[in-house]
Amino acid sequence: MMEIDKILSTLTLEEKVSLLFGKGMWEIGGVRDTPEVLMVDGPHGVRKPIDINTTGIFEGNHAATAFPILSALAATWNVDIARQVGNTLANECHHYDVHVLLAPGVNIKRTPLGGRNFEYLSEDPILTGEIASAYINGLQEKGIGTSLKHYAANNSEFERMTISSEVDERTLREIYLTAFETVVKKSDPWLVMTSYNKVNGYRSEENPLLMNQILRKEWNYDGVTISDWGAVSNRLKALKATLDIEMPGPSLSKQKQLVKQIEAGEVDEAIVDASVRRILELMVKAMEGKKHAKDAYDFDHHHLVAKQVAVEGTVLLKNDRNVLPINKEKTKSVLVIGRHAMHPRISGKGGSAMVTPYRLDIPLESMKEIAGEEVIIHYAEGYDDFDSDKNEMYQQQAIELAKQVDAVIIFAGVPEKMEEAEGFDKVVTELPEDQTGLIVSVAEVQPNTAVVLSNGSPLTMKGWIDRVPAIVEGWFSGQAGGSAIADILFGLANPSGKLSETFPEHIGHNPSHLSYPGENGKVHYHEGVFVGYRYYDKKHIKPLFPFGHGLSYTEFTYESIEVNKDAIHDDETVEVSVTVRNNGAMAGMEVVQLYVHDYESSVIRPVKELKAFQKVHLQPGEAKTLTFTLAKRDFAFYDVASQGWCVETGLFDLLVGSSSADIHLSTAIHVTSTEERKPVFTKNSLTKEWLQDNNGKKIIMDFFTQLSDELNMEDEYTLSFLKECPIPAVISLFGQKWMETNDADEVLKQLIDKVNQANGSSKGGL
Repeated sequence: MMEIDKILSTLTLEEKVSLLFGKGMWEIGGVRDTPEVLMVDGPHGVRKPIDINTTGIFEGNHAATAFPILSALAATWNVDIARQVGNTLANECHHYDVHVLLAPGVNIKRTPLGGRNFEYLSEDPILTGEIASAYINGLQEKGIGTSLKHYAANNSEFERMTISSEVDERTLREIYLTAFETVVKKSDPWLVMTSYNKVNGYRSEENPLLMNQILRKEWNYDGVTISDWGAVSNRLKALKATLDIEMPGPSLSKQKQLVKQIEAGEVDEAIVDASVRRILELMVKAMEGKKHAKDAYDFDHHHLVAKQVAVEGTVLLKNDRNVLPINKEKTKSVLVIGRHAMHPRISGKGGSAMVTPYRLDIPLESMKEIAGEEVIIHYAEGYDDFDSDKNEMYQQQAIELAKQVDAVIIFAGVPEKMEEAEGFDKVVTELPEDQTGLIVSVAEVQPNTAVVLSNGSPLTMKGWIDRVPAIVEGWFSGQAGGSAIADILFGLANPSGKLSETFPEHIGHNPSHLSYPGENGKVHYHEGVFVGYRYYDKKHIKPLFPFGHGLSYTEFTYESIEVNKDAIHDDETVEVSVTVRNNGAMAGMEVVQLYVHDYESSVIRPVKELKAFQKVHLQPGEAKTLTFTLAKRDFAFYDVASQGWCVETGLFDLLVGSSSADIHLSTAIHVTSTEERKPVFTKNSLTKEWLQDNNGKKIIMDFFTQLSDELNMEDEYTLSFLKECPIPAVISLFGQKWMETNDADEVLKQLIDKVNQANGSSKGGL
């Protein structure tokens, strides 16, 4: 066992500084007898370069299990399977002598055009945080560290290393930091990786609010912080903000410069020691984690885990006339169209997600295996992603064959030439015209047509969605996706995936559209907290498919909702029980989603927000009662004035549904705040804010009486006129005579100090 105090006390300054930089492209550590720690990319598999001195972001990696993308994992809404994925990844990390997997990414999907959306989980921070926590727990309980990323507000690839995400504090706290907070508190990741982008003008690794105040002090995170590769601009500033490791390394010239700066007193060596201590503690964890290396790994079993994720993450978007599943007794021939049936897209391209699969299931082959001799499977190319000159011929062949079969399955999706990848954003959300034209033409001659999609983020479906009865969201589904989709299509598995992000009817409906991608080095998050379904609810815009949407081959009935208390104080919890029954003829899984709606608030809030969810398996006719526990945070908003989470006394709706747009049950609960919200008054506070506060009302009413005889505070019109005015404006309008004998600034300061002291707040002032 390493004796950290002893090692730290004997290290020279140069040795300490060397630990603050990577040893190479993927390693850290290695001074004296301290062990080296090997990190490699995730999140969809163990991406270990064959040559560890190279990036391996394009090719040249060891074969490993290629799991479905995180979009698909989130679409399972299943924390148990997320944890199982973590366990499986840990086994493969041990197999390849890897100590840390650089995953998962928990950034919110602000726009469907985000290039790395397929590597992120959801548009919702609650779903993101819960799935990511389970994933991390699965890895770390088996002795493999994780690196939570990218901290923070990393939501697009446009100018990704220089752009500043301009986000107000409430939005930052409620939307973009919540998942990070959840994971830090529930799973304590070994590392947290900063992002390339700036946040409100500060580089993320230099950001004192994000790093010092929030991560270290508020969330009590004492693990290692690490930069994204090549991100650090000023090592001294980053060190002061408690960035522990810059990657990659060794960056010898930077090391020499930092040593000189420390010796010159530009930073306290105690800050260096704190970083080195955290790095040494990471090394201890990595060494202790090796005891799990004896756990058996089995690539064939890992393949089955990947398949289960693909099955549960598949979303049945549409299924008119129950076209799916394919009934082998009634269907004698099926035409499969599309090169993705032969050459499946298993992930986004390049970057940290480029996993080399050790085996690959082909959809067409898997379908033929299930069909056996009972159903004849035909195949037509339909389109060519690389040579569009052939497409008219391919389309005509497909149309003629479609007339001769009982059903058609079209494999469509994002072609490689429209890459979803790290480094750049998408340009369009529509399928290529060759594919949409094919879909429309085939559906005209074959009413039993289903479309299977391969993509990493939402697609819009203008011109063809109403032409086909069935659509299946298959995502980039990893190495086992071929057999998974075949099981879904033939009914050997019941689809149970739910969308983890809203599919807009048109990209212009997305709330970020007016400010995306940014300009002059900044992107302004003008939509505030209204991200994803929160926006569509508030604007009464019906999306193509709502957040949480997903159909099944069976039917579920939501029978009852009960709460164990009709009223609570916000320091208490409430239990919500929901009974759900499978009324269909096939076993299946349903995702029960619990949303909260605030009846009345002093701030603008979303119509409803997801606060809890559970996935339940039910046999035909079976019913189960699920219990959710809600606490203060589930009713709160972030109050910028008081710098904390605030619950206002009042009624809240508890809404239970199968999607954000399909609410089946509701009840109400009264929540009483145990800590009265204490407004902080300044010279810019409006008259109405003074009048809404008990102490403020008395103080300001007395002052207005002294200010002018013209102000009759019992007159309704006078109150209406004054309520939107700050006090200096009232003084200017009605207190000219009063100011002849009074110092307005001094009196105003006294009023502000008096009300803030009465409310127990030391903040405020002019």
